[in-house]
Amino acid sequence: MVIFGVEQTDAVYGPQSSQSFISNIRDKEKQTYLHLQQTQTDSIVLTNMGVSCFHRCKCNLHAGQCSLRDGTLQCDCEHNTTGQDCSACERGFKAKSWKPGSFLPTPNGSPNICEASGTSDNCECNGHSNRCSYIDFINIVTCVSCKHNTRGQNCQHCRLGYFRNASAELDDENVCIECNCNQLGSLHARCNDTGFCQCREGTTGQKCEDCLSGYTWKQGCMPNVCDDEFLLCQNGGSCIQNQKCMCPPSFRGVLCEQPRCQGEKGCDGASACYLSTLTLLLCLLANSLLKASA
Repeated sequence: MVIFGVEQTDAVYGPQSSQSFISNIRDKEKQTYLHLQQTQTDSIVLTNMGVSCFHRCKCNLHAGQCSLRDGTLQCDCEHNTTGQDCSACERGFKAKSWKPGSFLPTPNGSPNICEASGTSDNCECNGHSNRCSYIDFINIVTCVSCKHNTRGQNCQHCRLGYFRNASAELDDENVCIECNCNQLGSLHARCNDTGFCQCREGTTGQKCEDCLSGYTWKQGCMPNVCDDEFLLCQNGGSCIQNQKCMCPPSFRGVLCEQPRCQGEKGCDGASACYLSTLTLLLCLLANSLLKASA
């Protein structure tokens, strides 16, 4: 006869004890003397006088009995599980990841049944989807069409352009908050886990809506051309919105630093006239006299 060894925690799902399992065998094999022996691996070994055969039956609490098929001991799987040890969910019953059965919580335990894919009650989507799908080649179940701006295998992450609301539970409809990054001040619409956007050069603020010192907002933060502290307009020029110096007639340049009459010929061909308004007037007067005498 074949003698079985059955692991205590894996043989039978439910309250049936090892002693009752032995009793059932005794009822069927009344002519055989059975001896119960505990091993170091917490397995129950049934031995017969002169017989040393041992078979292991581990069903992850998804089978009530085992059968000898094709020369191997295989579990008669329940709970929509399959495999020699009931270690996988059957095709079409992979809405949740496979788990072994459990004796907890007491007194009835938890069978952890493999459930049909795509149904509304068994998708682990944190309340953000009622559809899921099994992806065979990577052996995972993933949620489909996550709502409330969520994404991920279990709708546990926020979509790009949204960040996690730290004050909301994962199954809250308001778990994801829009980043609202300023389009002109930020590099893109994404933000980090605290809602701060990635800003362009010279831009600051949670939404990239402010300018750093030395920059002025003009369809985004632009470097200052002039100001009233460091980049002063010279020779009486006026700084307009930190972007341009308004120079007096006799000067030019970014900061009004260059005189308009410059070089060997200036002021309409007359001799060079420089720097002051008085000099410019004298230049214009001399030029008029030259034209009158010609």
